[in-house]
Amino acid sequence: MSAPTVSSISVFSLPRTVWAIGIVTLLMNLSTIVIFSLSPLYLTAVLGVSTLSLGIYEGVVEALAWSTRIFSGIISDYLRKRKPLLLFASSLTALSRPIFALAPSFGWIFFARSLDRLGNGLQATPREALVGDVAPPQSKGACYGLRQTLGVTGSLIGALIIILWTGKNMDVSAYQSIFWSAAVPPLLGLLILFFFVKEVKEKPLSNPLSALEDRFSFKDFRLLGGPYWRVVFVASLFMLSNYSGAFMILQAHAVADHIHIAPLTMVFQNLASMCAAYPIGRLSDRIDRRKLLAVGFLLTIVSNLFLGWATGQTTVLIGALLWGAQLGITQSLLVAKIADATVPRVRGTAFGIYYLTIAGSLFATNFLAGKLFDLKEVFSLFTGPQTLFVISSIFAFLALLCLPLIRSARRAGPVRH
Repeated sequence: MSAPTVSSISVFSLPRTVWAIGIVTLLMNLSTIVIFSLSPLYLTAVLGVSTLSLGIYEGVVEALAWSTRIFSGIISDYLRKRKPLLLFASSLTALSRPIFALAPSFGWIFFARSLDRLGNGLQATPREALVGDVAPPQSKGACYGLRQTLGVTGSLIGALIIILWTGKNMDVSAYQSIFWSAAVPPLLGLLILFFFVKEVKEKPLSNPLSALEDRFSFKDFRLLGGPYWRVVFVASLFMLSNYSGAFMILQAHAVADHIHIAPLTMVFQNLASMCAAYPIGRLSDRIDRRKLLAVGFLLTIVSNLFLGWATGQTTVLIGALLWGAQLGITQSLLVAKIADATVPRVRGTAFGIYYLTIAGSLFATNFLAGKLFDLKEVFSLFTGPQTLFVISSIFAFLALLCLPLIRSARRAGPVRH
């Protein structure tokens, strides 16, 4: 019997494990958005933490989240199992939530947030590697697109919840009630992960003594060949164009006088990302993924034009929509390209290195963005914020020019398992 064609594969026929991972991500992201949005306000308005301390706190916990990704990837390759690490990481996230509600001081909030970001960092690489392991070759883009869509759906629901609370009088008990509510989704996600996520079954070894010899070792880094490193290079170059959503919100506040402009910007961005990820991921299984990545890179440039030269709420929200669409396209397709270019034996390590290099690009971009947003004018040409959007567009254009360096999955031939 011939394998099913891409056009005959429906979203509901994708592997159950992909659906389960996507729903777990939805639940975790829903909770994270609520915590991420409200904890800075709780720290400054209720606990009296200074903005300098808040900045140091955010920098430390985010560094923790990104730095652990490469280690979790290597560990999952060494163990040749992804699920145990996912369960451990998700347990850390679930454990952190009640601490937010019970925390009497900044130190406890810092501890809870560190647990949360540690869990986030540990689960990211084995999660993406497991999707690549279980995804059928003819629907890999659809699987990553579905996972991205479900994850962004959680962020969108979280943003909508925040909108409902915007403008209300928030005292200590109100914050604690929301934090307790945010503790429920991770527990549900942990149960789904335990019961419904399945590993790829390994072929039994003819000689059990060879199992130790078959463990991952650093010699296996040579399996990360040229096609993989070219994807990492183009992705790192492109991610130099991706600044934090906080700067989009700052720009929105500067040009639009509306009480809900910040959460509306988040909603529009997440809505566009949610709608774009799966359809584009599925389409990428039928045509060259590089062509669709080119669309995402171009949308980055157009979005910057709307955001940098916005004249009001409508222009800002159009820019947020386009930015969200590029996130939905590029984030799912770049991880699909990583999966295309790697074999299961080193796939966790591959994603770990990928995330580490992305973290470097994001740190550089956001450091520059912070500097530019303090400037009123740069070289008498643009304001500081406009200069950020121009530089972002330049890096997106350079990445577009480098796209031919990435090897087409169709020319690369089948990946051996």
